[in-house]
Amino acid sequence: MTTEPSTLAASQPIAVIGATGTQGLAVLTALLATAHPVRALTRSPHKLAGLAAAHANLAVVETDIGDPGSLSFGFLGAWALFVNTRSDYALPAGSEEALLRGIVDAARESEVRWLVMSVLPEGVPARAYEEKARAMRYAREVAVKGRIEPIFVQMGWYMSGFSGYMKPVVHSVDGVTEFRWSTITPDTLFPLVDSADLGLVVRAILDSPEEWADVEVPVVGDVLTIPQVARIYSEVTGQPARAVFVDHVPQESIPQWVARHSAYRDAGYFPKYVGRESEIPTLARKLVPEMKSFAEWLKQSGFVASAGDA
Repeated sequence: MTTEPSTLAASQPIAVIGATGTQGLAVLTALLATAHPVRALTRSPHKLAGLAAAHANLAVVETDIGDPGSLSFGFLGAWALFVNTRSDYALPAGSEEALLRGIVDAARESEVRWLVMSVLPEGVPARAYEEKARAMRYAREVAVKGRIEPIFVQMGWYMSGFSGYMKPVVHSVDGVTEFRWSTITPDTLFPLVDSADLGLVVRAILDSPEEWADVEVPVVGDVLTIPQVARIYSEVTGQPARAVFVDHVPQESIPQWVARHSAYRDAGYFPKYVGRESEIPTLARKLVPEMKSFAEWLKQSGFVASAGDA
């Protein structure tokens, strides 16, 4: 599969929920390179005003995704739908699952043919994973009743996290860049992805959706331990680097951080691939052979830690 624009008929509209977020914007950008009419459903249409002005095939529709009536209006005539929802820990447990169930119901009632859901793998004992996995099971139950076909994309750990909230620090004494982590072990494997590649994966899926009905696609470009991340970082940037495992890191204040990372250590990020982690990128690379490795992401992003990051 290449990244050439889709050849599907231009009369098949695609709706996107979450279009102003990391995942949704990647999907929106990729779809705008096709002839499809694209409909961004958002509470904040002003955030997409520039894109809408630049792309005649983009319509931005103000939508309350928690309101079935608002969803029905946004879904009218849509052939396919991509949906990603934010895991908001300020809301009561179960809120995201309920929201996703409502979206699935509205999509089916509106006769959306293909539902591409961003979910998370089953078997990871952390709230966002459990709620999204239950929503995936619900979508399968609804599909049995007909009129809609779900396809599931499951994102790996964003490579951009290394230039963001898990940025390595430069040791003040010896100048070595340190990737500091707690909870996990040196053998814990991270399936990594450049989030921008999700758009290419979804676009490729919608080129031939029949092949991907009811399939769970791990969207992953590389699978590495943190010591391997440090080694590749050093090779690409020329900066000496090492992985350091400590009792605590400041990031543990992030909701569910400890639960998620403990699960990566004990159950695996993709539990059903434990023992065969090298296979995780297979489906995504079948769709998009040029999925970026961590080394390629480093070269493209130009990220290098500086002493000021310590």
